[in-house]
Amino acid sequence: MIKRVLLWIGNFIFVALILYLCYFIIQAAKNDAPDIFGYRMLRVLSDSMEPAFGHGDCILIKETGRGELEIGDIITFRSSDPALEGALNTHRIVDVAVDYTTGESIYYTKGDGNYWVDDYPVGYEDIVGKYVRTLPFGKSFSAFLEKLADRNYYFAIVIIPILLCFLSTVVQLVREIRKK
Repeated sequence: MIKRVLLWIGNFIFVALILYLCYFIIQAAKNDAPDIFGYRMLRVLSDSMEPAFGHGDCILIKETGRGELEIGDIITFRSSDPALEGALNTHRIVDVAVDYTTGESIYYTKGDGNYWVDDYPVGYEDIVGKYVRTLPFGKSFSAFLEKLADRNYYFAIVIIPILLCFLSTVVQLVREIRKK
């Protein structure tokens, strides 16, 4: 009985992991960061937020409600700046205004390391989340991801282990066939 329960739990966890992996792949294909319980991990690609965090750091952001944002908060948003082409951007809120035609809040942002306020204001619908903290292992993880973007490292880190698993399975299958 206990073995059946443990087997069922193991199968459930396996299926949940497979489903999450599929979700992760779909989100990555849509150029979006997958979330776990409302939290997302992002890699910083510029120094515009120095000294709060810089290039190569990994930050944690959390989904946030409309009333939770105020001046001084660091937010991640889809930029409407044509130079960024809708990419995620993380800057500090320096001013909040109200669009009197819609009644919605408009957020003006600025990178801590920049001398100017961003040219394009941010609406709530463009906000992905609010900065929570910088992850302690972020620089190492970011360096690993940069290496993984290189074909040679990708081949060594991903493709070779997959080929070895496939080869191992073939060898086990041949041994089973010879036994019978």
